[in-house]
Amino acid sequence: MTNSLQTVSRAVALLRCFEGGARTLSLGQLTQIMGLNKVNVLRLAQSLTEEGLLDKNPKDGRYSISYGVLALARQLFNPDDLIARAMPILERAQAATQETVTLNLREGTEAVIIHEIVSHKPIKYSLGVGYRADLRLGGVGLAILSALGDEEVARVLSTRAPKLASGGAATRSFIEEELAVVRTNGCAETTGQRELDATGHAAPFIGPDGNVLGAVGVLLPSSRNRDEVHRQRCRKAVLEAGRALTTLLASGRASEISTQEGAS
Repeated sequence: MTNSLQTVSRAVALLRCFEGGARTLSLGQLTQIMGLNKVNVLRLAQSLTEEGLLDKNPKDGRYSISYGVLALARQLFNPDDLIARAMPILERAQAATQETVTLNLREGTEAVIIHEIVSHKPIKYSLGVGYRADLRLGGVGLAILSALGDEEVARVLSTRAPKLASGGAATRSFIEEELAVVRTNGCAETTGQRELDATGHAAPFIGPDGNVLGAVGVLLPSSRNRDEVHRQRCRKAVLEAGRALTTLLASGRASEISTQEGAS
């Protein structure tokens, strides 16, 4: 059992060698990154290639992530076809603001972008699908954190303080003050926490089980957020999107319960 778990751990570590934008890696590079015997790395790479998770270029022998990884992650990133169901809501938010709109799911102490509609404006922000953010910083993170219970929030805040874009630490008292404002307003608005010249608006949405599932975010350059009319437009857009998603997911759960009761 120990050897099997070690093999799985090493296989995951090998896949993670491709994080950070590396498109292709040679066997020698993989061996150097992992710090393992070349034969062991070769066996892992061959197994992952056979499983469709890695792709090996027949010309130069270099490895890259295969589309099989995307297929494996598709359901995780899109539970119950959430993206398709949420699209009309996200499109309304994007049409109202003309800014980048993101659909984010909570995963532990992080928020992950599962879909993004990028602004068509010349100056804009785009983080990309798969971007992960600490719940303690930024509009999306704080929106999700604000919808958690006090005990769970305390657990999240008990770890080492994250760094602000300015270089300083986001202390527990700082985050608690931010959360109080978010809970009062029903949505978050932060500027310069992750990027010095970026503003994020976000509102949480609740899943069919009654717990916070994620948040809808609007991301824009902070210069445009200085326009009070536009600022309120962004705030209204995320609030409406969060409420609409919560209603949508609740109605889906109600339909499921009704179907189950009808069959019993």
